[in-house]
Amino acid sequence: MKREKRLTKREQKAIKGPRPGAVQAQNNKHIHCVTCGRHIDAVEFEAPVRAVMMRCRHGSTFPSCVEHRTETQAALDEHDRTGQAVQTAGAWH
Repeated sequence: MKREKRLTKREQKAIKGPRPGAVQAQNNKHIHCVTCGRHIDAVEFEAPVRAVMMRCRHGSTFPSCVEHRTETQAALDEHDRTGQAVQTAGAWH
């Protein structure tokens, strides 16, 4: 007797759609500054700018407070030079 063909995980996801919590998590990104760990709201990226997204040579983006741009850039330079993960501060609110 031949076994019935099963759908792959990718095919199952295409049929079912995303999980309800996954869509909400994408809309409510929880962002913290790489250097100081302060919580950053999405409106802080708009004028007047109080936070920026910085990019490493690999193309990944990292959030930073405007006050900590130089420290974040130093951490990204270290990441680019060594290939190790970016050293981040503990998150706080």
